[in-house]
Amino acid sequence: MAQQIYPQGYDHWLSQRLTARRLESLATCDNCAMVKPSGLTRDKGPFLNHLKCCTYFPYLPNFSLGALTSEDLAKTEPRGILLPVGLFPSAEEQGKIESFGSEGFGKKSELLCPFFDGVKNQCSIWTYRPGVCTSYFCKSDQGQKGLDYWKDVEKYLNHFEWKLACAVIEKMGLNENVLSYCQAAIDPNTDEDERDFFIVAAWDKWASKKQEFYQEARKISFEFSAADLENLLDPEFMQLEKKLNL
Repeated sequence: MAQQIYPQGYDHWLSQRLTARRLESLATCDNCAMVKPSGLTRDKGPFLNHLKCCTYFPYLPNFSLGALTSEDLAKTEPRGILLPVGLFPSAEEQGKIESFGSEGFGKKSELLCPFFDGVKNQCSIWTYRPGVCTSYFCKSDQGQKGLDYWKDVEKYLNHFEWKLACAVIEKMGLNENVLSYCQAAIDPNTDEDERDFFIVAAWDKWASKKQEFYQEARKISFEFSAADLENLLDPEFMQLEKKLNL
């Protein structure tokens, strides 16, 4: 059965915009196709079955975090940084990812996503998983053409998530410098003392109320309609949207 090309959690904005559906039968998540990879694959593998392609720390936008529980958010500590614009890997986590390189993907438990459910061997926030996860297919029924298509989907969804998260922050009336503070906080070259300053500055009065902030961000995000994306997304991504719907 053909599936939509974006996470279910994005229905409000993308159900009218990304109407294409794709059938992908070769990328089997429940029984990882990359344990014993064959044919054309996006990554060379092999992956470990209890890790799969979930050895990745994703960016989650603020409006998605608003749908998660306090327990979900707690899972990101201490490997992640929660900021008004969303969740990012910490500087230490970025260094670990870089040290393992591509050889760690699918193979190193240290890189396992904080939202991975090891007991069920699957994602614990499936409905709200980000575009980078939705668009990752290790194999495609359409070969290289299909793999290239999903990379375009990833590019589009990454842009959508960032633009909407930033628009939400603006609509919530946060300090105009908050994005600069966020970017400085996640920069691996930022001194640790300075990083703490930027994190505190970014959160301001919301510092002790992060979950409440994300819940409000989610509420505000629904004030943006599918039609609003016409002005929210950069022109090149509106062109990419047309390509994805072909």
